[in-house]
Amino acid sequence: MLKLNIRQKIIIGIIIFSICFGCLGLLSFVNTLQLEDEVLLIERSDDLSSLILEVRRIEKNYLLYHDPALFTLGLDYLKRADTLLEDLMGEFKKPEKKQTGKKLKSNLNNYRELLLQLKFTPKEASTEDKDLNNHLRETGQAMVGLSKAISNFERKYILSINRELRSNLTLSMIGIAIVIMALVLFFSSNILKPLREVQEATRRISEGKFNPLPIKNSHDEIQQVFAALNSMVEQLAKRRRQLVQAQKLSSIGTLSSGIAHQLNNPLNNISTSCQILEERQKGQDELSDRMMNNIMQETLRARDIVKGLLEFSRESEYSPGPVEINMVMKSAMDLVSSQVPSNISLSMEIPEHIIVHADRRKLQEAFINLLINAVQAIEGNPGSITVTAFMDQENTVIKVNDTGQGMSPEIMERIFDPFFSTKEVGQGTGLGLYIVYGIIEKHQGSIRTESSPGEGTSFYITLPLDKEHTI
Repeated sequence: MLKLNIRQKIIIGIIIFSICFGCLGLLSFVNTLQLEDEVLLIERSDDLSSLILEVRRIEKNYLLYHDPALFTLGLDYLKRADTLLEDLMGEFKKPEKKQTGKKLKSNLNNYRELLLQLKFTPKEASTEDKDLNNHLRETGQAMVGLSKAISNFERKYILSINRELRSNLTLSMIGIAIVIMALVLFFSSNILKPLREVQEATRRISEGKFNPLPIKNSHDEIQQVFAALNSMVEQLAKRRRQLVQAQKLSSIGTLSSGIAHQLNNPLNNISTSCQILEERQKGQDELSDRMMNNIMQETLRARDIVKGLLEFSRESEYSPGPVEINMVMKSAMDLVSSQVPSNISLSMEIPEHIIVHADRRKLQEAFINLLINAVQAIEGNPGSITVTAFMDQENTVIKVNDTGQGMSPEIMERIFDPFFSTKEVGQGTGLGLYIVYGIIEKHQGSIRTESSPGEGTSFYITLPLDKEHTI
């Protein structure tokens, strides 16, 4: 069965409505034209009746005065009546009209013959002449009756057309009333009721109840709104789970900050103890000296990591200043090195003395997010992450390239959207690249992506150089 959407239903309804009322309008127009023709026809029928009555008047005067001029005038009126009747009979359509017209035509001819016979009758009329006069009068009366009958036929036909017009008007009013009722029912059941369901659904969403709406007909625009609302509900539920995960990660970050702060004391003790022991035992045993040196180097490295972690987790205002790119990137790499598997190589080729005017902590946060994103893009397979930078007129361009699986154009269009993630729930918040984009924008820079499925991904960050400090 063909399923129609609301727009198609409305269009079909308008077409049917237009056809029905167009037919009624056309019928009414035809009836109006018929009425106009009949009005003209009845006027001519009345003219015929007037001519015949004038002939009867001349007949009476002629019988009284026997004036030859009256006789000639009577014949002239008869001729005009005969001509007019010929024209009318050509327009008669109903059989009874045609039959009446033929009778009137015959009576006109008889009347003319009787009138011609009467012309040669002397004034002193005999009994035979009186019979002729009586016959003439009877024929004239019949002519008058037939002409009136023709006029009555036309008047009755006009009344029937008028009744038909009233019937069409009544049908039109009934049809309009039915259409209005149908429209009210249609809009109530197909538009207003679903809109109330959407209103109720949005109220439930505001209360945190993400219940999808049932979809009955996917071709219906309102049902498509339901589908879009269900998709939004699904995304909202997903975003809520991601927000919960982000809150957990935020809590972990706060906890890590506290742990890092607490680690400073034992690291300082280890470093101090190692220095004292090294001063006392230095030169006595080569292996001991080498081990003491390793302990000191690793302690310093651990302290740098803790320091970077504290700087990364500490809330601060945006405070830009001269920042050397290679130092910030090296610090970011040190912080993420523990998350880089052994089968992924991490390398950096950034010239020294490329200085930008930036907030060190914010820029480091952006680099860390990009590096973590690159590690996750490789997904445990052997690969490499390469960071390079070069100066381009008044800007520096930093390229972060990975040999991961790459991205499709559809995904590339959304990677900087908040909460967009291709990972499973719990594996990512979808905020990393969104944060990177915001930080780069804050520094009057730009970021773009080049990627193809199976060919890795490259991020290009463009930042303005600090002209005062760049060599």
